[in-house]
Amino acid sequence: MTLISLLGIARSALLTHQRALDVTGHNVANAMTPGYSRQQLDLAAAIPSESPWGPLGRGVTDAGVTRVRDWLHDATLRRETGLLGHSQTLGTHLGQVEAAINEPSEYGIAASLDGLFNAFSELANDPSSSVHRGLVRQNASRLVDQLHLLDENLVETGRNALAEMNATVDDVNRIASEIASLNQLILSSGGPNNSAPDLEDQRDILIDQLSESMGVRVLQRDDGTVGVAAGDTLLVDGGMAQTLEVRALAGGGTGIGVVGGSDVDPRSGSLLALAEVLNVELPGLRANLDQFAAALVTEVNAIHNSGFTATGATNVDFFDPAGVTAHTIALSAAVQSSADEIAAGGTTAAGDGDVALQIAALRSTSIASLGGTSMGDFYTSTVTSFGSRVLDVQQNAAVHQTLVDRAETVRASSNGVNVDEEMVMLIAQQQAFAAAARLVTVADEMVTEILRMV
Repeated sequence: MTLISLLGIARSALLTHQRALDVTGHNVANAMTPGYSRQQLDLAAAIPSESPWGPLGRGVTDAGVTRVRDWLHDATLRRETGLLGHSQTLGTHLGQVEAAINEPSEYGIAASLDGLFNAFSELANDPSSSVHRGLVRQNASRLVDQLHLLDENLVETGRNALAEMNATVDDVNRIASEIASLNQLILSSGGPNNSAPDLEDQRDILIDQLSESMGVRVLQRDDGTVGVAAGDTLLVDGGMAQTLEVRALAGGGTGIGVVGGSDVDPRSGSLLALAEVLNVELPGLRANLDQFAAALVTEVNAIHNSGFTATGATNVDFFDPAGVTAHTIALSAAVQSSADEIAAGGTTAAGDGDVALQIAALRSTSIASLGGTSMGDFYTSTVTSFGSRVLDVQQNAAVHQTLVDRAETVRASSNGVNVDEEMVMLIAQQQAFAAAARLVTVADEMVTEILRMV
């Protein structure tokens, strides 16, 4: 080994360990940076040179800076984040509906239904009373208004969910475009390992954000870029990003799809929750309310038409027969114009309250169109089932929040910066640098000694 080769070895050691110190300093500086992954300089022995005495070492070199990252931890966190996003979004919208239902309450639909039947019962006891007829109409109007209000709240919740879906899809498109741009930057600036750690961290932060909206899977490429499968669609591949849109699905309902392409199944995340709100939860609840309203109109009118009003008229509808949904239910024009058009008896005889009594008995009468349950039981079952659904969603959200917190902790312990460990590494690198500097000193002393001999 010549003195020149010794100086070369010393030089490579000084430069390499200087870079290692830079990486350690970078780690310490970003110890509290969200999404930052610990970096390390991969060291390798330089390719030896050939000599008459065999291969001679040429010092140390580096194979580039890489991140300490566990992809399994990333996948676990993103899966749980998608499930959490689904539960939280679903819980938010269903919670709004539950607040609008407002049951049990003295001001809810169940109380108003009881009030209507109680008013008919009082009218049966005093069929000639104009006061009791007025109370029947008042309670019926309150029930109608509450059905309208609840239906309007469901429609408004649907509009809000659709607006949120559009905003979320716009956000997904923005994130996908940024991931594709970072792929291109990493491809152009990656070192010998096709690695650009800081850019990769930025890309992973975006993928984490994307997992809140959709189920995501990351496909690693050999050139340092990634493909991102969102739901069942390859959303990003290298520098290409597909654009999503909100659309009416061929099978009915609202969903998302690739512009100019097929529908997309989000599989998890807030987009799946919004699709369920629009296509399952709200339509199902509205269908039950419409079924309840239709039974109320049909059953009450069937009995009321057989009776005689205070004016002696018969075959008078209590509800408008055309309004058989929660949105369209209304009192008939005759009853709206005068409470005297409410029938109480099956004859015109004084004291006959048979019709009013039959209507009051609907409180506990099994209705075929409601599956053999009474009106009150059907409505109570509907809101109870919905309340149980909301509770399940809220409990799922709490469970997935716990799992997300644990996954974040596990990933941070694996990928994050431990300042104590970095300090130990810093001391080792400093010693290695000092040893390399000592090589230079030794080589200098040897050269000086040779020159003195000359």
